[in-house]
Amino acid sequence: MDTMLTQLNIMLDGLKKKEQALADILNISENQKTVIQSELPFEESRTIVFEMNEGKQAAIKIVKDCDNMFEAMLKDIGAELDARQDMYKPQVKVLQEHIRRIMDLDVKIRVTEDENNRLLDGKREGALPNQPPSQGIKPKVTMPTNSANVIKAYKEGSKSFKG
Repeated sequence: MDTMLTQLNIMLDGLKKKEQALADILNISENQKTVIQSELPFEESRTIVFEMNEGKQAAIKIVKDCDNMFEAMLKDIGAELDARQDMYKPQVKVLQEHIRRIMDLDVKIRVTEDENNRLLDGKREGALPNQPPSQGIKPKVTMPTNSANVIKAYKEGSKSFKG
């Protein structure tokens, strides 16, 4: 049991780290939006936005590392969690709450990135009317694919969470 609790605590620490990295990504995306909406010319705005992506890429790497760790640990302990659901219910509930917050951040990031892409395209079209629309900047942020399994296994989360 102590080993299981230790593993659940490690998973929780990983979720907290991922949550912070996603908050950092959202903050950078919101700052990029401010730059895009500024009076700066298109090329200057685009350059600054791309420079800001360095910080975003570092945070995305943290997210991916946390995802990999979470998935591997869940694979290792999933059978025992299923067999002893009642014993670990409080810990799983805490994990689920962090997963919900992570999913909320993921949605906010996606919305902000879509808006940034539209704004950047609009700014480009205003500055360079004969150019094709840009593909914009899209982070590759993923959710732990097994988070849905945690929620489903314990039937305490919303069924709409699909990781």
